[in-house]
Amino acid sequence: MSMNTVPERLAALREAMKANGVDVYLIPVGDPHSSEYLPDHYTSLTYFSGFHGENSNFVVTMTESAVWADGRYFVQAEKEIAGTEIQLMRMGEPGVPTVEEYCAKVLPEGGKLGLCGLTASCGLVRSLQKELDAKKGTIKLLNLEDELWTEGRPALPATPAWLLPKEYAGFSPAEKLGQLRAKLSELGCTAQLVGKLDNLAWLLNLRAMDIQCTPYAMAYCYVTPNKATLFINTARVSAEAAAELKANGVELAEYDDVLTFLAAQTEEQTVLADPVSVNYAVYQTLQANPALTVKDEADPLLPMKGVKSGDRKSVV
Repeated sequence: MSMNTVPERLAALREAMKANGVDVYLIPVGDPHSSEYLPDHYTSLTYFSGFHGENSNFVVTMTESAVWADGRYFVQAEKEIAGTEIQLMRMGEPGVPTVEEYCAKVLPEGGKLGLCGLTASCGLVRSLQKELDAKKGTIKLLNLEDELWTEGRPALPATPAWLLPKEYAGFSPAEKLGQLRAKLSELGCTAQLVGKLDNLAWLLNLRAMDIQCTPYAMAYCYVTPNKATLFINTARVSAEAAAELKANGVELAEYDDVLTFLAAQTEEQTVLADPVSVNYAVYQTLQANPALTVKDEADPLLPMKGVKSGDRKSVV
């Protein structure tokens, strides 16, 4: 099937929904790291709807579809979806349902809603499920974006990764890991999967240029009392950076192996997870592992980044 226009892409999406037994499919604006600015690889909402705005969601049923836009994008959204079936939901306007309310309305009794767990936050999935409960609806994790958007899709970013010297960062990665472990202990936790890219950049002094105008690397880091594992495309890490990370107690693993790694953990840990920023695929994997106890807490790295180092603020 041709996939050159929005109607053709919606038709293909509906065929995939039918094949996977879901009645509604949700595509949020997001990547696995709750980033404010997205790598082009994760602009699936734009690919399927034609809308380029931020802070949005796109919902497709077998008979209708709708995109949510905030006040910054009302005019732009009208122009970009003109000529398609897509209905514009003007967020915050009287009578306009939230995406959760809309999904509950259009879902059949006992129906299934599909979404990609990597690009949806745990908080979004929870609020959706709360609305769907009235109809005994369930959520099925799929990744129809990856299945359908193959031709011409930008690759995952993999710019060279390097470490900011301690003289500029204030502390070494080993010292910052020690600070994080102490904070986790105060919160009654022993582990955390760090997924927010700005927090990870601070924690390991890690830098790259994966996202326009931000010096971040697409990666995760799993921190326990005695170990830190950085999940990154290892081919982009120079031998010098890899040696420095190892010297600071950080092991390297491949970016795509993070869920498999978490599912295979056998050492008992109490893992801190912030529902606001942790993607649902990660949260569900942590929760499904009997060796891991998940504790919902605000990410401690956010306030830690604001603490001054010497006579200046520590560099993000």
